[in-house]
Amino acid sequence: MICSGHKNWEVSLILLLMTMVVMGGCANKRNPKAHLTSPYGRQMTIAVVPVLNYSGNKDLDQLKVTDILYSEFQQVDGFAVIPVNRLLAQMMRDKLSAIETPQQALQLASELGADAIVVCAITEYNPYYPPVVGVAVQLYGLPEESGQARKIDPVAMERLASPLKVTTEIEPRYWPKNQMQRIYNSRDKTWAHQVEEFAEQRGTSDSPYKWEIYLRSQEYYLRFVYYKAIEELLNKELERVNPVIISDQRADVKEYN
Repeated sequence: MICSGHKNWEVSLILLLMTMVVMGGCANKRNPKAHLTSPYGRQMTIAVVPVLNYSGNKDLDQLKVTDILYSEFQQVDGFAVIPVNRLLAQMMRDKLSAIETPQQALQLASELGADAIVVCAITEYNPYYPPVVGVAVQLYGLPEESGQARKIDPVAMERLASPLKVTTEIEPRYWPKNQMQRIYNSRDKTWAHQVEEFAEQRGTSDSPYKWEIYLRSQEYYLRFVYYKAIEELLNKELERVNPVIISDQRADVKEYN
């Protein structure tokens, strides 16, 4: 015979477990996916070139911002990222103080055994509240895709702000597979709202600023900027390597609406 106190304890435990499940489900709805996923369908090894400073701000610590970019790429599911110090050591062996051409970038990727190499430039940098950061990112390398893949328009790329200059005179094998450019101005309410969502994903370390720590800290804001830049670049890559899938998804959305 089970006593009533034991029954009450069982009921309380069940109610507690049910509450935890419900709260967990709500938390998942509040917090979107915090990590990005590679669009290539297999493990890829990439390298990240030291970030170029085109902002004119002499206070920009290029090695520090490169380490943050490396860290954000490391968090992409399906990417193995070559350590920056290994890349720098190879550049020293090659007597390269900086990567200045697509040919140099691809040669470095080959020497490191990387499938792809990322070249990033900071085009605008005001780290003080409210911060403004502009970035341009190019992706070089990767094996050739099937004939279904969308071809890169070098003329359109030539018009964009680019870490490495792209012209129609360069052989197609040296063209970037993709690139993006954007200015992340936290004075814009749209970006500020996305910073708040990102802070909910990553956590605020109990800062008295709460989610606004991502606007107050240079490193935190750069993490947000890089995350959004990588997300946009990978979405473009997904469209490039899987154009049929993307077309089908758009058709489904249009039919649903």
